Amino acid sequence: MNRRTVLTGTAALLPLALAGCLGGSAGSDGETDTETEQTETETTGTDELPTTGDGTSGTHPRFTESSLTPRDECSSPGEASVAFDDEGVTVTGCIVGKNGCTVPSMEDLTYDGREGLVTLVVAAVEERDDDEMCTEALENLGYEARVALDGTVPSAVAVVHDDVNGKREVAREER
Repeated sequence: MNRRTVLTGTAALLPLALAGCLGGSAGSDGETDTETEQTETETTGTDELPTTGDGTSGTHPRFTESSLTPRDECSSPGEASVAFDDEGVTVTGCIVGKNGCTVPSMEDLTYDGREGLVTLVVAAVEERDDDEMCTEALENLGYEARVALDGTVPSAVAVVHDDVNGKREVAREER
């Protein structure tokens, strides 16, 4: 007898409980009464690029090479070394991935022409299929990055790692 009372009460209350979840929003008939106001803004200035002391334009060189290659050997997690040559910069480092499916990836690459500084951000990124299983252990991920600029070699390089230990600068070298 008690079972029938519970089932009858549940059957009667269930539609009421779901009514608030399934109903549409009140007053929504598809029409809106909002107005947008357009304004015009006048700008002053010139289309010319600023020039430096030698008369050249203030634009910085473009990257002619930027690559990152995973490496097997990785003895010092959280560290990076920078080597300059006549054509660019090579960065060798080691980041820490959260599992066996993480790989090193070049997340960002910028050049500050005023300081002559290249900033390279290397991240531990998970690459796997939906049905792929990964080892649940921290992985040391070695990498080698190569950066070259059109017409110049940077005077300084900053290397930033973004991995399980957070985002932080791990190396800064000047030529």
